[in-house]
Amino acid sequence: MFRGLYIAGTGMMLQRRKMETITNNIVNADTTGYKKDYLVSHSFDDVLIERINDTNNDVRSNPVGPLNFGTQVDQVYTDFSLGNVESTGKGTDLFIAGDGFFVMMTPQGERYTRSGAFYLDSEGYLIDGEGNYLLGDSGPINVGSEDFSVNENGEVTAGGQLIDRIRLVSFQDNTALRKEGGNLYSSNAQPVEAAEDSTIMQGALESSNVEIAREMVDMLTVYRAYETNQKMITMIDEINGKAVNEIGRLR
Repeated sequence: MFRGLYIAGTGMMLQRRKMETITNNIVNADTTGYKKDYLVSHSFDDVLIERINDTNNDVRSNPVGPLNFGTQVDQVYTDFSLGNVESTGKGTDLFIAGDGFFVMMTPQGERYTRSGAFYLDSEGYLIDGEGNYLLGDSGPINVGSEDFSVNENGEVTAGGQLIDRIRLVSFQDNTALRKEGGNLYSSNAQPVEAAEDSTIMQGALESSNVEIAREMVDMLTVYRAYETNQKMITMIDEINGKAVNEIGRLR
């Protein structure tokens, strides 16, 4: 009985983690360049239950069958599929068509993002909403004013002069990337230059790849699974209570 409580309890904790992941996806459905997360779980290893008989000091064990102690979180994965392109007409908004990440200079070092919502600071540098600098081949990109253009190769020009080229990088395995908040990623893996078919579009942004309808369906599924485990715990608790009362009455 008590093992049943543990199994249902781990199920409830797993569903709670799933609900937190889904909720975070829904909250960021309108966040530029956001990539949704999904949680992968696995069951604990099965253990073999054996029935031990002690007859005439001859201890023998008879296999009863396997028992599982419930489920646990394996890992939270990020879906890096491309979001939709949304035209804004704003010169500081940039969209990456294809694989690749912008490189940002932060106080913690270089970080990576798919969000192309940039702004101009007081000195004319392109920055993100947190004040981190967008990096080009020569460092932070200073365009001076909003009168600049970016071609599909990432070359930034102003007044007919080439200023810099926006750095686009990619990774052999995107699962090496870790979210740090602010739509930024970090990685211990060394990035490489993005493929030639990855281009930049000025005046557009990438929407998140969250599908609200899908997330709502998943939320209802998780809620029902949580509710089922909760009912199991209530039933087991009631059975245990009746058993204790019955033993007390017999005594």
